[in-house]
Amino acid sequence: MVTIAVICWQCLACAQEPETIKIGGQKPLETLPSLSPKLPSLNLPAAPKAEVKPEVPAIKPAPPSLPTNESLIITGPIMQAYLYVEPYQTRFEVLFDAATMMTWLEPDVVVPKSLTPPQQKQLCDKAGSRAAEWCALRTGDETLPIPQPLINVIKGLPGNTLPLKEDEDVALNQAMIGFIWEFATPPGPDELNVTWKGWIQGTTKLPVRVFFGPLSETGEIHSSVKTYRWRNQGRLPRPAPLAAVPQFKVPQPTRVPLGGILWLLGGIVFYFYLKITDHKLPGGSLPFIAVWLLGAVLMSQLLVIPFHNGSSSPAVTQVDEAQKIVSPLLRNVYRAFDHHVESDVYDVLARSVDGELLRKLYLETIQALTLDGREGTRVTIAEFSATVDKVARNPNGEGFVADCNWMARGIVGHWGHSHPRVNIYNARITITPAIGEWKLTGLEVQEVRRL
Repeated sequence: MVTIAVICWQCLACAQEPETIKIGGQKPLETLPSLSPKLPSLNLPAAPKAEVKPEVPAIKPAPPSLPTNESLIITGPIMQAYLYVEPYQTRFEVLFDAATMMTWLEPDVVVPKSLTPPQQKQLCDKAGSRAAEWCALRTGDETLPIPQPLINVIKGLPGNTLPLKEDEDVALNQAMIGFIWEFATPPGPDELNVTWKGWIQGTTKLPVRVFFGPLSETGEIHSSVKTYRWRNQGRLPRPAPLAAVPQFKVPQPTRVPLGGILWLLGGIVFYFYLKITDHKLPGGSLPFIAVWLLGAVLMSQLLVIPFHNGSSSPAVTQVDEAQKIVSPLLRNVYRAFDHHVESDVYDVLARSVDGELLRKLYLETIQALTLDGREGTRVTIAEFSATVDKVARNPNGEGFVADCNWMARGIVGHWGHSHPRVNIYNARITITPAIGEWKLTGLEVQEVRRL
């Protein structure tokens, strides 16, 4: 199976020494990050409590890296929101402490000291049945459709969450309920208005931290107003344009006017027939010649058959030639998944990928780009580079096969902190011509190095 993967330091479980994975042939897709302009490393302390009005935002560094303290204890009610503004997507995340949520959902039930996996699922299902309309988003004057929220039990504190396995019990004083709403938005919205209706247990305000590019700001949503407004003001970096798909000049074929040739031959045969039979044409031969020549001109545009001399694409035998083709194709594959609407992802991916590989990458990468189930967010690539090491003729037809290496560095921000992902790949890819353009039609990852 075809793969392109970007694998991260998965919270604490992935904070290990560099690792090499021998794949040997093709392996099910793990991750395929998207391309975006290079962003600085994210490193931000926990959200301050001071209130800052949205009109005068307080610019902060980016979110901190994942914590390592496993003794995080919840000592009081928690209600914290995070607004992640990215090109093509805006994500609104809200955290409640599990004890408050359970008391609100079932006030007559005794709250347990820990939550088993079945209890966690039951709690998420009950919360989901009440939270469908809690969040709404408007871009300018357009109100966006409300997506189904993703709900999970999260371990830790806001900005300091810890890994939680699917079959793991979690102490109630370390458990939160996380809600995620993902909205498809323009690449650079001028203004976003978030409306919140989830006022439970008498709460009247919801602290909000907004992350956009390498910056952040803080604010609040009040129950009396219910809406938080974020203004771009040119601070959100716009995605870089897609790389131009490598093209080549198609040799012009030799055009043979078969229709005109047949007409002329037919006229010659008819002329000799008249000569042999000594038949005279009414009006003489001049009208016959005029009609014959006119017909030849008209018939020369019919049944024109092109004949190609040799290959329809240039031969690529040098590494530097292949480098100019491979690098933009791979870059566009990653960039396709900047988009979050399936049809947009597919359309951008089809610019650089063709054949069976297109279907496989599209179907497998949607799931592969998302963190584990409880994380629920997609990687954004901050840096990408590719190098071609060897080029050979494609044994199965036109085009070429290239052995290459590439590096992808990604960042995932959620729940107030970030996950870095850095991978280096060694793979063999197949490039074939298609109507004057080069397309990626085969990919076999040989080795993945996790850094």
